[in-house]
Formats: sequence, C-alpha cells, structure tokens
Amino acid sequence: MVCLQHHKSWHSTSCAMRLLTSMPAVWPHGLLTWLIYTTAGLAALWLVPPGGFASPLYLAAGLGLGAVLGWGRWMAVPVGLGAVTVVLSLHLSGPGPMPPAMWVQALISGLGAGLQAWVGSKLILGQDGRAGLELDRPRRVVRFMALAGPVASVVNATVSVAGLLALGLLPLDGAVSAWLKWWGGDLLGVLVGAPLMLTFTGRPTALWRARRVTVGLPMALATVLLSLSIHQVQTWEARRNRDLFEHDVTATVHTLRQQLGDYLDALESLRSVYAASDLVEADEFRRASRYWLSGLTGVHGMGWAERVWARDLLVFEGHMRANGVPDYRAFDGVAREPPSGDELVLLRFIEPQERNRAALGFNVLSRPVTREAFERARREDRPIATRGFRLAQETGSQQGVVIYLPIYDGQPFTPQARVQSTLGGVFITMRMEDALGNILRNRPGYLSACLVDRTAAVVQVLGGPSACPGGVVPAGVLLSEVVPIDFAGAQWALLTWTNEPVPLAEGQSAWLFAVGGVAFAAALGTLLLVMTGHTRRVQAAMEEARAQRAAAESASQAKSAFLSRMSHELRTPLNAVLGFAQVMEIDQTNPLPPSQVARVQQIQQAGWHLLDMIDDVLDISRLDAGTVRLDTRPQSVREALTAVAGLVETQARQRRITLVWPDRVPMHWGVQADPTRLRQILTNLLTNAIKYNRPGGEVKVAVQRQQPAQGASRLEIAVSDNGLGMSEAQQAQLFQPFNRLGRESLVPDGTGIGLVISRHLAQLMGGELRARSEEGKGSTFTLSLPAVVLTPEAPPPPAATAPTASSPAAPRPSRMVLLVEDNATNTEVIRAALRARPWVQLQTATTVQGAIQQLHEGREGTPALILLDINLPDASGLEMLKQVRLNPDTASIPVVVISADAMPEQIDAAFAAGASCYLTKPVQVPALLQQVDELLPPA
Repeated sequence: MVCLQHHKSWHSTSCAMRLLTSMPAVWPHGLLTWLIYTTAGLAALWLVPPGGFASPLYLAAGLGLGAVLGWGRWMAVPVGLGAVTVVLSLHLSGPGPMPPAMWVQALISGLGAGLQAWVGSKLILGQDGRAGLELDRPRRVVRFMALAGPVASVVNATVSVAGLLALGLLPLDGAVSAWLKWWGGDLLGVLVGAPLMLTFTGRPTALWRARRVTVGLPMALATVLLSLSIHQVQTWEARRNRDLFEHDVTATVHTLRQQLGDYLDALESLRSVYAASDLVEADEFRRASRYWLSGLTGVHGMGWAERVWARDLLVFEGHMRANGVPDYRAFDGVAREPPSGDELVLLRFIEPQERNRAALGFNVLSRPVTREAFERARREDRPIATRGFRLAQETGSQQGVVIYLPIYDGQPFTPQARVQSTLGGVFITMRMEDALGNILRNRPGYLSACLVDRTAAVVQVLGGPSACPGGVVPAGVLLSEVVPIDFAGAQWALLTWTNEPVPLAEGQSAWLFAVGGVAFAAALGTLLLVMTGHTRRVQAAMEEARAQRAAAESASQAKSAFLSRMSHELRTPLNAVLGFAQVMEIDQTNPLPPSQVARVQQIQQAGWHLLDMIDDVLDISRLDAGTVRLDTRPQSVREALTAVAGLVETQARQRRITLVWPDRVPMHWGVQADPTRLRQILTNLLTNAIKYNRPGGEVKVAVQRQQPAQGASRLEIAVSDNGLGMSEAQQAQLFQPFNRLGRESLVPDGTGIGLVISRHLAQLMGGELRARSEEGKGSTFTLSLPAVVLTPEAPPPPAATAPTASSPAAPRPSRMVLLVEDNATNTEVIRAALRARPWVQLQTATTVQGAIQQLHEGREGTPALILLDINLPDASGLEMLKQVRLNPDTASIPVVVISADAMPEQIDAAFAAGASCYLTKPVQVPALLQQVDELLPPA
C-alpha cells in the first residue's frame, strides 16, 4: 500500500523489490499483532454489558494502532483479522448455531478495525509510514491524542454500526447510543493502548525502550484501574437495575394479589347474602352483585349455581321460566345437550345477564374442568378456581377462569356431610386477558408479564399483557423473575421480564464514566510523554544532583559516626577521672582530709561540666538531624518542679541566690511532655537564672494556666531573675548556638547552646519558649506547653529507705558479681566502687568468650549479677546478652549494661536484648550502688 501511494504504479520494479525484501519481517510482526489484538479483544469482552455490542474500554484498538505506527501499515491486515476472530469467538461461544448475519457482521467489524488503524496511521505519520514518532513536546502529544483518538475512532464505530443496522441486528432507535458507546470504547482504548504499544514498537527505539517503565507501566496500571472501575460501575448499574426491577415486580405482584383478594371478598359477600336469606330471588341477587361488578375490573360475570335433582328438573325449569327467564333450559357442556345424571348444579342467576345470558342453565357438573373445581370447593369449603377453559358465553378466544364458593344447608364439618348438604355455589367468572390487562395496566413500560397456571403437570398460560409461549420466560432477556401466586386452591405464577433496558434516573452511567475516562487517560498519557521527553534533556543535571545527594548522605553518616566515636572516647577517660574521684570522696575506710575533699569535689564539678558539654553537643546534633525521640505523656508540674529544686538549690546557696517557688500548684495541673526533657528545660532555665544573677539576687518561679479564645489550654512556667538582663541586640542573638552574648568573662562555665536545645525541645513537645528581658533589671523565660488535667492517684505506700554509698546496707550473705570489661582502668573504678558493698565478690572477664566460659564452667559459682560493657574486643556485649537470655540456666540473671555509648538507638537495642538497666560512662557511683542493692536484695 505504501508503494502504491508513492509510485502510483503496481508494475514498478523498485516497489516490487521493496515488498519482497520486507515480507520476511512482516510475517512475524503480523502474527504477533494478530495475537496481541485477539487476546486484548477477548479480554475486553469482560466489559461488554449484557445485550451490548461494544466494550467501554476496548484496549485492542489502541494496541492495533500502536502496531501499525511502529511496524508499518501492513499491520492493518492482522488487526482486521484479529477483530474478525474476536467477533466470531463471542458468538460461537453462545448457545445455539450462529446466524448467517453474524458471520457477515464479523467480516464488517474486521474491515472497520483494520481501516481505522490504517486511517490513524495516515493522519499521524502522513505519507511516510515509517517515520519516527518522538512525542516529546506538548503540542506533538496533543496532536497525536486528537488524531489517534476522537478522529480515527470514528471509522470503526461508523462501519460496524452501519453493518448492524443493515443486517437488522440493531434497531434504528438504538443506533446513536450504540455508535457513541463503540466510539467511546475505541477512543479510550486508543488513548491508553497506543502509547503502551509504542513502548515496544515505536521509533526511535532507544527513546521508546526507555519509556517502558515510565510510560508503559503507568499506562498499564491505568488500563487495569480503568477496567476494574468500569466493571465496578457496570456492577453497580446492574445491581441498581436489578433493585429497580425487583421493586417494580413487587409492586406489580402486590397489585395483582390485592385485586385477586377483592374477587374472593366479592364471593364471601355473595355467600353472606345466602346465609342471611332463606330464599334469594333474582332482584335481590342483582342488587347484591351490582356493587362488586361496578368496582371490580376484569369480572365477566357473578352468579349462583343451584343444586337440583334430576327428578325436580321440570319443576325447576318451570319456576325459572315463570320468573322472568322464559327461554330457560338446563343443558350439559358446550354442545348444550340435555342434562344427564341424578345430581345437577345449574346456573340460576348470573349478572350482568346481557353478556352472560347464554350461560343460564349450564350444568356445572357437566364439564370436567368446572366439575373438578366445584367438587373440591364443596368438599373443602373454600374458594376453588378452575383451570383455564373456554367459557360457554365466550365469543372471542380468551381463557376463562371460574371461582366457586359453596353454600350449605347448615354447617357441615366433614367432606361427606358437606357434599350431602350442598345447596349450590356462588361464583365469579373472569376472562383472563381482560382481567389481567386491567390489573397490570399500570406496570412500567419496560416490564413484561404473563400469568400461568402450574397446578397440573402441564403449565397453562392464563393470559396477560405479554406473550410467554409454553409458559416460560422468553430466552435472551436481561432480567426476569417468576413469582408464585397461590389463589383459590390453584398454583399460579406471574412471569416477569424486561423487554427493554431498565430506565435509570442518572442516565447511562457507563457512558458518563467513559467521558471521565477519556479525560483521565488523555491527561495521564500527555503528562507522561511530556515528562519523559523532558527527562532526556535534564538527565545530566539529575546525575549531578544524585552525586551531590550521595555526598551529603555520606557526610551526614560520617558526622554521626564521628559524634558517636567522640562521645565514646571522651567518656572513657572521664569514667576514670570521675569514678576514682567519687570513690575517694565516699571511701569511709581511708577518708580524705577536709582540704582534699574540696579539691576532689572541684575535680568532679569540672568533670561533670565537661560531660554536660558533651551531652549538649550530642543533643544539638540530634536536633539538627531530626533524630530526637520523645516519650510525651501527662506530667505533673508540681512533681517536675520538686525534682529540679533538688538539683539547683546547692548552686543557688553557693551563689547566695534566693529561690522563690510558687505558693501552691494544684495537684491536677499537668502538661503533655517528655518527663526527662521537661526537667532538662527547667534545669537549664533555673541554672541560667542563678548563674547570670547578681550576688544576693532572687529567682522566682511562677505557674499559670492560659485558656485562649481558640484552641486548647496551655500551662506556662515562668522563671524570672533580677540579675543582669539583656539589651535588645543581645536578645536578637539569644537563641544562636554557642553564642554567650559576651558574658564569657562573667560566667566562665557554659557552652551557649542550652537555650537553643531547650527551645527546640519545647517546640517538639508542642510548646514554645519565650524570653523577655530589660538590661540591668533582669529576665523572664516562659515555657508554654499543652495543658492536661491529671487524675488524682492514691499516694504510694512508704518505701523502705534504700542504702546509699555513705550508709552501706546491713550485713548480708556474700553474692558474686561478674564484670565483663576490657579496660583495666574501668575495671578498677568498678572494683573500687563496689568496696562500699563488702558482701559483693567481684569476678572479671575481658572478653565475651571468657565470660561465657565462666558462666558455663561455674567454678566460682553462678553470678547473681552481670555488669556488661558493650564494646569488647572479640564480640559485642549485646551478643553475649542475647546468649545469656537464651540459656535457661542464666536467663534469670539480671544484667546491667555499663557503656560509653550514650546514643539512644544503642540504649534501645540493649533493653530489647534483655538488659535490666543501662548506665552510661562516666558511671555515677551512687546510681551503680543503688542498682546493685535493688537487683541483689537480701537472700
């Protein structure tokens, strides 16, 4: 086809040569195109609604166009063959033989599909069918979407719907709806499927191959989501149709049952006339039936059939002739033969007489259908309906049904007694077509119905506004329901089905969703294609950004590793300095002279200050990295102030500063905060207020609750001093890290980051830290946190006073403690500290292997407590801790971890492995001794 367009001559030698050389590549691509189109088309049948002709999302149309655009216009032939295969598969899988018209329609649909793909290729690529298709600019993508979708999709919809109309497979009034659905399904399929297929067939090959993940995968996901969404919409619509159909069927059945009940009420009314009167004449019967005949629809007649013995027949006929029916004569059957038998049940009265006069004198017992119903009625003493039959007075072709209700002489209770005492019976005659037509006249137009009698083995059609040959629902209807109707001893059933689509108030949901799907698919495809085109132009910049990011991450990891290592290396020598200083101070055996005690206290003060600086640097690093973890909970303000009071009173006393605490803080006042961080902030504010105060000054703490007009209530803790104060310039630099505002010479100790840390922590806990100051008069720092109301708790029972380092515990049996520590200096610190507990026998190990060996051999006995370092030469202390917990013989031994690693993740890992306590180096000797006393109670 390409050669014909270029050269205008079939006999061109060069054209023939090109065709021959291209054939080996055409066949594999053609076979693959046919297979892809057929598979996608068969999958799309899942979305074809019942009774429909087109799928709302026909992906095969887009895949076929993509094959033609990438592999050449010869692929339009396998596209058409694939369409033929899909149509034939759909109809050959159905019940019954495929009509000849459907074979023709399959060929027409194949022609439309192939022609649509060829036209789309012509519109997009022009004369050169082998040109590349980059689609990397918005204008190009929009042009592609418009030509491939709305324009080209017109072809197949027009050809296929025209074929359906010509072959009589589609009514004319449904042509527009079918065309729109066909066009919309192909349109959606092209907008989604064509870019997807081009990622495998498109040129330039390198560009489209790179788009398989960035374009192909999202479009495939979009296809799945669209298919599932459309199917869900169809499911909802089908459920809504079913609900509306069942509602209308229920209403129709209710109307039918109500009308049939009225017929039985009319019979009971006539029966009451005979029960109240010994002799009912024609006028009285006429008046009694007039009301019902005027109110009931579908009633052909109401009458009275009287029991007459054959010996009294002449007298009975004479009586009737003498009372207004001069031509009255009893007869049997439709042939109107003379009555036979001893017992006769003759129609005496029937209203209205004008259309029923021919039935007067009919012997009910002369026809099997009426005799069976009357006999059942008088034996069972209830209304009984006959099977459908032709009435004696019928002038047309309708089925008639007669309902009999017996009248007795007295009140017999047994079937035999009822038969003997029968006087006759009242009845109602119905022409079923007329009756059902009137009863069901208000049913919805889409709903067909007919009434059948299933009492006997052979189903009998009684009538109705719709035909149901054989007493079954017609084949191929969308919705149907069979409702049993038990009436007057008969087992009837109302057959209902749809003769057209169920009308919906919302309109065609699938069509509305298709419009939204078109917009979504077009926007998604355009965005992805433009983005991938832009990606090629900025790839170098992205590589550079990735390199910079990797460098930043490496620097962040190096910073974290450095801080962790620095903390460990500084804490290790500090452990020796502060550990021995604490031991020297508490040593009661060789106490220091008073002059040396003061010097040791200075050593401790400097060491703890250095440790505070290390902790502050780690805190500010964690805050910058966003790795600070808080455990916020309701916290008592009174308890927090009481806890920090003991920490700052000595410092205040040394500087002759008066601390003024709030007179009374209610017990139920609390804040939502991390307890440790709350005490850290308050300690920092109080320490600063003491350090930067004047000699003999005052520090005042105030607590108040604030309730703003909007939002939750807040609790504010204000720390005020009357010291140096700050200028406006100093206040502007207040929260800068390591900036001490020029006060270094006045107060030597300090890092200048305490307030920075405090402010960050307050913000992380949902609060804020404010400052107000006046130079020369003092400063006020206010901590504001979310307020909570605490529930009062019963005071805990008084606990026994724990022994301290200065007051050792009472003598107790010897207990063995295993210390696993590779640093000899640290070992000596622990050993010296434990001398305050003479009942402790200390065993040491420098490696994990040595410690495990001591535990297993047990030559010195099983230790009652293990003191464990983390960084050991042969393995991590955490590995040993896990082994101790896994061994049943040692699982119950408490383990106290003593490590210079103060990182939160390390502490969490230790507790997760089963540590009883975690002490960081430098070890606070009182805390260590307290843990020993608590974990080794008296035996």
